[in-house]
Amino acid sequence: MSEQQLPVSLRRAVQTLRAAALLAVAGAGAVVVDQAAGGGLAGRLRQAYPRRGAAEIDMAQSSILTYLFTLAVLGTALFAAMAWAGRRGRRWVRGTGAAVLVLGSVLAGYNFSQPHPLVMTLAGVVPCLVGLAAVAQLWTRESTAYFASRGGASA
Repeated sequence: MSEQQLPVSLRRAVQTLRAAALLAVAGAGAVVVDQAAGGGLAGRLRQAYPRRGAAEIDMAQSSILTYLFTLAVLGTALFAAMAWAGRRGRRWVRGTGAAVLVLGSVLAGYNFSQPHPLVMTLAGVVPCLVGLAAVAQLWTRESTAYFASRGGASA
């Protein structure tokens, strides 16, 4: 289905999901820049755990960076897949979008409780906020009517 045939709210949702995917990539970039600029994460870990040795701090830093990059890759993939599905008018994109939003919000809340530099935490929250806007557009009256008119076909 052509993107031009989709309702305006669904086209906007697809564009917003694409932006969220790009922001997830940018979030990974922000982590890299923060590390290159002075290793803010290691400093925060040393401050939070002053009795830990250098090897333990390095291991914790490595684990956290792996976790953050994994989240960025998953976020990029999920937002891109949802944009693809939305562009094709797949009904399941609304439920998936809501589930991804809930999961992203839980992880964002968790990340605020960790000794990550604020820039890293915010870089992970921004794609979720943009994803919230996309999911809201997927549930507008216009989008709901579009999906309802497609009947039971969700493929």
